Amino acid sequence: MTTYVKSSDSVINVVDANGKAQQVTQRVFDTVYRNQGYKLASAEVMEAATNEVDYSTSSREELEKVKNDDLKAYLDKEGLEYESKAIKENLINVILGE
Repeated sequence: MTTYVKSSDSVINVVDANGKAQQVTQRVFDTVYRNQGYKLASAEVMEAATNEVDYSTSSREELEKVKNDDLKAYLDKEGLEYESKAIKENLINVILGE
């Protein structure tokens, strides 16, 4: 059986107020996401979003190789709190939820 996608169900790129991008159908955007403040995203925004690293799935050994500034930027982006003078071990503990 062949399934056809209606034009109103085409997939589009959207971004929330925090810059987090995702793909949704036009229908879902019109009924849900538009009212939540999401905007249509350009190709450049989507490319930048797909290049972001999600350290929450990394191991401790992998995180130890990451610069402190990158760990802090990730924690800031995720809204996780840490001490400004925290050492790498503490930053990693926050990311890993320890």
